[in-house]
Amino acid sequence: MKIPWKARYSLTLLILLSSVLLLCNGQDYGTPTEDGAGGGEPPPEMARCNGIFMSYSFGSREREYPHVKNVTAQSWAFKSSAMIVNAGKEELTGWQMFIGFRHKELIVSATGASPLDGDYPLDASNGTTFVGSPNTDLKTSILTAGDFTQISTNIEITGTLFGVAKGVTPMPRTLKLINDGWECPAAKRKGGSMNVCCKRNPKFKVKTGPKTKFAPRRHGDLNIVYDVLQSFGSNYLAQVTIDNENPLGRLDRWNLTWEWTRGEIINTMRGAYTYKRDPSECLYSRAGQYYKDLDFSQVMNCQKKPAISDLPPERKDDNVTGKLPFCCKNGTLLPPLMDPSKSRSMFQLQVFKLPPDLNRTALYPPQHWKIDGVLNPQYKCGPPVRVDPSQFPDSSGLPAVTYAIASWQVVCNITKPKAQASRCCVSFSAFYNSSAIPCNTCACGCNDIDTTTCNADRNPLLLPPDALLVPFDNRTLKAKAWAKQNHMPIPKKLPCPDNCGVSINWHVNTDYRDGWTARLTVFNWRDFAFEDWFVAVEMGKAGPGYENVYSFNGTRVPPNNRTVMFQGLRDMNYLVGQVNGTHPLRDPPVPGKQQSVISFKKKNIKGLNIPEGDGFPTKLFFNGEECALPKHFPKKSSGHRHGISVLMSLFGVLMLLLNEESEGADKMMLRGLTLVCLLMIVNKAYAREFMVGGAKGWTVPSGSQVYSQWAEESRFQVGDSLLFVYQPNQDSVFQVTRDAYDSCNTDAPTAKFADGKTSFALTHSGPYYFISGNKNNCNKNEKLVVIVMADRNGKTTSSSSPPSQAPAPSGEAAPSPPITSNLEPPATTPTRETPNNAASSFSSFVSALLGAALASTLFLH
Repeated sequence: MKIPWKARYSLTLLILLSSVLLLCNGQDYGTPTEDGAGGGEPPPEMARCNGIFMSYSFGSREREYPHVKNVTAQSWAFKSSAMIVNAGKEELTGWQMFIGFRHKELIVSATGASPLDGDYPLDASNGTTFVGSPNTDLKTSILTAGDFTQISTNIEITGTLFGVAKGVTPMPRTLKLINDGWECPAAKRKGGSMNVCCKRNPKFKVKTGPKTKFAPRRHGDLNIVYDVLQSFGSNYLAQVTIDNENPLGRLDRWNLTWEWTRGEIINTMRGAYTYKRDPSECLYSRAGQYYKDLDFSQVMNCQKKPAISDLPPERKDDNVTGKLPFCCKNGTLLPPLMDPSKSRSMFQLQVFKLPPDLNRTALYPPQHWKIDGVLNPQYKCGPPVRVDPSQFPDSSGLPAVTYAIASWQVVCNITKPKAQASRCCVSFSAFYNSSAIPCNTCACGCNDIDTTTCNADRNPLLLPPDALLVPFDNRTLKAKAWAKQNHMPIPKKLPCPDNCGVSINWHVNTDYRDGWTARLTVFNWRDFAFEDWFVAVEMGKAGPGYENVYSFNGTRVPPNNRTVMFQGLRDMNYLVGQVNGTHPLRDPPVPGKQQSVISFKKKNIKGLNIPEGDGFPTKLFFNGEECALPKHFPKKSSGHRHGISVLMSLFGVLMLLLNEESEGADKMMLRGLTLVCLLMIVNKAYAREFMVGGAKGWTVPSGSQVYSQWAEESRFQVGDSLLFVYQPNQDSVFQVTRDAYDSCNTDAPTAKFADGKTSFALTHSGPYYFISGNKNNCNKNEKLVVIVMADRNGKTTSSSSPPSQAPAPSGEAAPSPPITSNLEPPATTPTRETPNNAASSFSSFVSALLGAALASTLFLH
């Protein structure tokens, strides 16, 4: 049938009009919502959530180089996304979202959030917590008219993962909100996505305290606050405050870095400075293009990652760079337990901004904070979190409070050093073992060592204790000779050195019925000094028994009091650096050192076994840095024998008695008396007389010379004596109690001597306290504490006070302590032998032979 032209035209027009209407209705403007407006339909789980909705979706992964056959060792680059939405009626401030990664993930970057556990690249093997950056708070839909940008945050994550076979979707173990008062059920997983709805715990009791608009301030080992004090269109004035809150934390010559994320530059600074100041770098930067009339030769720094340090003390009163509280301490941050006034540091900086941030309220803190010191703990810093503005006293002096315009807090926590990454190390030695266990091989790393010439994995060779005072390069001959002498194997490839700038020797000095003593020695192998140094020792079971330290200040560290902090006394708190020997061409360098004897009690401590490890630290810190401990401690030998001369004498006499035929009773009595006399003569051969003060005698010490330090370097035994030489009309000697010794109390001495040449016999083990009878002299350190070790025959006297040194190991002379050598040789020998003395082991040996010969003569005739 033929359609007329007019009908054909009308039909075509109708079809065209219908197509236009169909196309208009077919536009994808979104599914109409309940109010008739277009919009995307939310996930069904989020629509049913009346709380905080969180989701994680795995995107993709790509195999990384190198390609390996081992599935567990193959690395994959992955991309994923996470989302957090406030679908409830309550605003969430300072949100913290934990993602429980479990495939050795290494997070390289994340947009919309920052990791709370450190900077990128971040090891997230055990999961990590993200916080908002810059959107730290999630408002409610009701208060924002459904503005999705204010009630939610999307996080785009990029990183690397390991050990997942191809075709398996690597999903986290868990997903939860860790803000206080919220509880989350197990996350639901479907394919490559998982989600959870967290709700308020109705039983959670909110801690009473002032309400905060922003996230509450947190506590860490090191707290840094970034305060904006003044704000202008193109710049602002900020103040950085660093507080050390860890009782053992410390920083020396701190070095602070961060990253500007919006092109900012530092124009001026007060209380600190940047290491680099390059005007040309500024001219070619974005700031140089915008601030065309600015004299960049006066600008402090234009780097994206500036390195900032504290000013030296001499700049404290400088009108331009100084005159700021808590500044200019050369970067030293002490623990508050040592000095609260030195536990804070502060500086100010003027920051210039760039478009589009040219208004007063466009304030963004720098990101990726890092802080480090010379020989201090390693800190890991979180992102800056917005907190309520800091309060300051009003500058007018009125009783008013001034607030910062905006404040951010950065929390840094100490991390435990990884293996071979410490900065200090510990060696162990003991009176009952002739060998010292040196610091671990490569305890402080072997990155700068040619390991083709040494073995980085072999345990260190045992050493004679005196070798610990010698630099590692000069120990090889001693180590080989000691190994050969003690029949120990010598590897072809010797162990590498410890490479530590500071080493500490812990020597168990004595072990008796009611207590025990140890000697702590700090060696500084660096070429610079440590001022206000400290050592903290965690003793485990033996910690509560800490009694006293004789050349340091000792303070228990709360709350468990098992850790004791030791620091130098006044005028002795300076640990000098390494110096050359007396003859540099042939003598090895000499380290700076400090030492003291420490006494412990055993009372009320059950099961304490000093030789089995209870006498050694479980942790040891130098200036806050946890030092590497040896893997083993000295073992006690099976038994002890008396001195060699006594042993040989007894052996000779006993052999004669065994070979002699029985005779009359009178002759037997004579032999018995002769034997007793012989033993007394041999025992007397050990007695020594110590001249206190050497050639200078008993007088006020000069400089850093302290009598107690001299006493610690000597070995006193029962039967020895002290000789005090002084002007009788000007000075005297008082024996006093410990309390009187500490306070220089001369009112009630135990004994008085004023004859000008006093010989005092040491009749029992334990401490003896002496002071000058002139109180002014005593206050100037003319006082002495001597600790006498147990009886030579191995018997412990009734005194419960600690002896100062150890008896010899079985069958050998007592090992030389590793710290008996001073930095300079003494002017005179402090020990004067009595006329019937034998000063050396050789003369003792000769006297023993003579005694044996005399005994044989008497018994044979």
